[in-house]
Amino acid sequence: MSSDNNLDKEFQEKSMGGTLVEKLTKEIEAHLNNDQFGVDSLAQAVGMSRSSLHRKLHKMVGVSTSQFIREYRLKRALELLREGNITASEVAYRVGFSSATYFSTSFHKFYGYTPGEVKSRDANELVEGREPSILEINQGMPSHVALSKRQKGNYNKSLILSVLLIAVVSTAFFLYSTTSKKNVETKGMENLIEEKSIAVLPFKNWTGDPNLEYISDGMTDAVISRLTKINSIDKVIPFTSTIKYKETNRTTQEIATELGVTNLLQGNLQISGEQIKINLQMIDSRTNDHLWSEEYVREWRSDEIFKMQTEVVEGIAANMNAVIADNELDNIQKVPTKSKQAYSYYLQAEFQKNKANELSYSNAIALYEKAIAIDPNFIDAYRGQATVWSFGGLVWGIYDEQEAWRNAKKLLEKALKLDPTNKEVEEELYSGYFFYDWRFEEVEKYYQRILKDSFIDNTPSINADYAIKTGRYQNALNAMNEVILTDSSSGFLFFFKAEALFFLGKTEEALELLNNTYSLHSDNWFYLRESAKLNYYLKEYQKSKKQLHKLLTQFPDYPPILMWLNAVYAQMDGDTVDASKYLVELESKYENRSSGSPAWFIALFYSTQKNYEKTFEWLQRSYERHEVEMTWLREEPLLAPLRNDPRYISLYDKVGFSSIGIPIKTSSEINSSN
Repeated sequence: MSSDNNLDKEFQEKSMGGTLVEKLTKEIEAHLNNDQFGVDSLAQAVGMSRSSLHRKLHKMVGVSTSQFIREYRLKRALELLREGNITASEVAYRVGFSSATYFSTSFHKFYGYTPGEVKSRDANELVEGREPSILEINQGMPSHVALSKRQKGNYNKSLILSVLLIAVVSTAFFLYSTTSKKNVETKGMENLIEEKSIAVLPFKNWTGDPNLEYISDGMTDAVISRLTKINSIDKVIPFTSTIKYKETNRTTQEIATELGVTNLLQGNLQISGEQIKINLQMIDSRTNDHLWSEEYVREWRSDEIFKMQTEVVEGIAANMNAVIADNELDNIQKVPTKSKQAYSYYLQAEFQKNKANELSYSNAIALYEKAIAIDPNFIDAYRGQATVWSFGGLVWGIYDEQEAWRNAKKLLEKALKLDPTNKEVEEELYSGYFFYDWRFEEVEKYYQRILKDSFIDNTPSINADYAIKTGRYQNALNAMNEVILTDSSSGFLFFFKAEALFFLGKTEEALELLNNTYSLHSDNWFYLRESAKLNYYLKEYQKSKKQLHKLLTQFPDYPPILMWLNAVYAQMDGDTVDASKYLVELESKYENRSSGSPAWFIALFYSTQKNYEKTFEWLQRSYERHEVEMTWLREEPLLAPLRNDPRYISLYDKVGFSSIGIPIKTSSEINSSN
C-alpha cells in the first residue's frame, strides 16, 4: 500500500512538473520577440524567485532556466524557418535573439546544421541523428528513441496529433523522466557530484591575440569569485592558486590532488568581432569522466558579459547539485559596472597586478584609475588599486610607506562608503589600520568580531598575521586550518601555519610543513621570501640560502628584507666585506626614505651581532619612521634578549601593544616556545 502511495505521490509531482512546463512555455511564447525577456522576467511571470525556479526546473527536466528558454526559442525558430519565406536574421529577432550571429551559432549547436540549411532538409532529416529537447517532448514531439523507422518516416503525420498529446503531457513527461532523461545534454541528475569541491583552471586564450590574455584571465577570476558566494559548494580554489596551472604538463588527476578538489572546470575563450564565446567542460578528477559541457555566447557588452558569468555559475552549480540561495543569487547577479570600457580597464589592471612586481604594479595603478574615472562607483576597481598601493608599501619596498597608505586608505574608505557590507574591503582597511597606523584598539575590536563571525580571507592579515604578532598563535593556527579546508593550494596559508607552529614551539611540525609545501610554491615570491626568513629562525640555513638565491636570481625586486638576509649570511660565512656592502645598501635605502622597513632590518642585523646599542639606535629610527615591521616588536625572536630593557618597554608601549592589554612576552614564554 505504501508503495502505491509513493507511486501516486511521484506521479503527482511529475504532473505538477508538466503543468509548470506548460505555464513556462506559454509565458515565453507571449514574450517571444522580446530579447530582454530572460530568466528574471520568466520567474517573475510565474510568481517564483529566480533560484526557486532554477531548482525546480533542473530537478524536473535536467536543464537550467536559461537553457530552457533558449531551447524553446530555437524550436519556434525552426518552425518559422520551415513554414515561412523569411531570412534567418528576421527569424532571430522574432524569437528573441538580439544578435543574428549568436542565433546562428546557437541554432547550429542545437540542431547540427545552420538556419540556412533548414529548407534543404526533409522531415526525416530534421529528426534523425539527435535526441529531442525536453521542450519537444513536453509539446508533444515524440522521442525518436521510442519510434520505429516507420514512425519516423511518418513524422509529419505525428505533428498533426501533437495537439492531442498536449492533453496528456504529464504522462509523457513522466515516461521521459524515467527512461530518457539521461540523454539530456547535461546528463541531468545522473552526474550529481557528491563532493562539492571545484577548481576552475585559467580559461585558455583562443582569440589568436596574446594581448587579450587579460580577458581570459579576468573571466576565469570572475567566475571563481561568483562561485565562492555559494555556501553549498564546500570548496572553491581561488584564482591566485589556479593561475600557476595556466601552462602545465600535469594531468587533471595530479592538479586535482595538489589542489584538493574532486572537480576541475576547463575552458577556452574566443572573440569574434563584438561577440565573445566561452566553451566549458567539467571533469571528475577521480575517474577522468566528462561530467558536463556547455557553450556560452554573448555580445561583448558589460551587461551581456555579467549575464554570461551568472549563467556559467548557475550551470556549474546545477551540475554540482549545489543549491543557490536567494540572497546568494542576488550577490552573484551583482553588476560591478555598467561600462564596458571601465570593465576592460579593470581586467587589464588585475592582469598586471597578478604579476606582482614594481613595473606591473605601476601599470595596474594607471589602469585602475582609468576604470574609476569612467565609473566612480566601481568598487572592485577601488579595492584593486588600494591593494596594489598597500602591498607596494609593505615589505615589498616599492612605494613610500605613508604615501602608499594615504592612497590605499582613501580608496578603501570610498569603497566602503559605496558598499558598507563589503567584507573584502573592510578586511583590507583594517589590515592597513594595523600595519600602517598601529590602531591597535580598533583592530582588536575587529579581530574579536571576526573570531565570532569567521570570514574566510585567502590573504589573512588579521586572523593570521595580527594574531601571531599579538601572541594568539593557536588562534592563528586554527584559522589557517579552517581556510586551508577551503583552499589547500595557497602558499600564504601554509606559510602562516608554519609560522604559528614555530611560535607554538612545534619546530619539527613547522619544518615538515615547509618541506612538504616548498615544491608547490617555489615559484611564489611571497612564499619564498617569508619561508627564507622562517628557515633562518629554524636554523635551516642551507634551505634559507637556497630560497634567497632563487629570489635574487629569478625575481626583479630587491627589497630591504633580502639585503638583510644577504648581510646576515655574509657575516655568518666570515665575509665581512660583503656584509658591510649589504649593510651600506640598507643604510642607503633608509637615507632615501625607502619603504620595506630598512631601519628595522638594520636593527635586526646588529642584534645578530649582539651589538644592542646599535640595535636600539635603529629601532628608535624605525619607530620614528613608523615602519610597518615595527608591528613585529613583540614577537621578533632576535629581540628576545632586550625585552627587559626600559628602552624596549618604552617602544612597546608607544607602538600600542599595551593599549589592548597584551603584556610583553616574558623570558619563560620565549624559552617554552623555542
